[in-house]
Amino acid sequence: MSHLTVPDFAVQIVTFNSGRTIDRCLQSVLDQHGVKFRVIVIDNHSMDDTLERVTARGVEVIANSTNRGYAAAHNQALEATASRYVLTLNPDAQLETGFLAAMFAALEAHPETGSAAGCLLRVNILDETPVRIDSAGLYMRRSRRQGLRCEHDSAAPSSSQIIPIFGPDGAAAVYRRAMLEDIRVQGEIFDSDFFLHKEDVDVCWRAQLRGWSSIYVPDAVGRHVRGFRPGQRQTMSASIRRDALRNRYLLILKNDQFRHVLRDLPHILVYDLGILLYVLLRERRSLPAYLDVIRLVPRMWRKRRQIQSNRRVDWQTIDRVFRL
Repeated sequence: MSHLTVPDFAVQIVTFNSGRTIDRCLQSVLDQHGVKFRVIVIDNHSMDDTLERVTARGVEVIANSTNRGYAAAHNQALEATASRYVLTLNPDAQLETGFLAAMFAALEAHPETGSAAGCLLRVNILDETPVRIDSAGLYMRRSRRQGLRCEHDSAAPSSSQIIPIFGPDGAAAVYRRAMLEDIRVQGEIFDSDFFLHKEDVDVCWRAQLRGWSSIYVPDAVGRHVRGFRPGQRQTMSASIRRDALRNRYLLILKNDQFRHVLRDLPHILVYDLGILLYVLLRERRSLPAYLDVIRLVPRMWRKRRQIQSNRRVDWQTIDRVFRL
């Protein structure tokens, strides 16, 4: 759907060798109705036929000459669009008809809400019938472990109510642009230092600190082929595993509160000791992630000062975030 006026949504899809799934992903977006939207694909120098497939669809494309990472690519699209709402959509996800309309209705009805997650159903290929939930947004635990809400639950929805959550999973996350602009740090919305993995969690956390709530919208349904999950960690590239480990600590450095870290230190230490033992015994190629964290401490500390000085909510409100 193409419009000369400013659309309701910018649908942003970052691709990298995504030829196997991008056709179904794009078609599911183009089949949306009831809202105005603009589709923009940011390709991170794919070596397969992704660009050819996207170009054949006639959608807008930004073709990068190198792999700039997930965060930087989404920032490119954000600077190129002006819609009221933004959907970041993974190329291995597929929307049910009415996804955007359901999100639009929910966010219009809740103006204090900065973001929303739908119900993503897990599939191994986009054509199969899903039986389990992939995610219904994100949660944050006292160990500072982030995870997928309702993961592995039955695909039959247990509730039709809109409820508060920590934030949306970046595979199909809807953001209010006013919220994204409000949480900019050093000119960026998504933190390009993260490159790939957990940048969506970072956005959720910063938004909560600024007083923006997030909701789960069960009527917005999609499918997702989950590429990165704990049970398949060894199938991921070494660089992705290293990024995931490093970014856990960057998140804490930027966003956490000292009093909360001290209170939750037993939970954090137990979890981190488990991670360290796993890395030492089974994943030594991820050890440089700890050096990456040390190298990035000064930069993260500068970002932290800006984030914490702009915090709007009190300690009790922040504490409740870890209970959602």
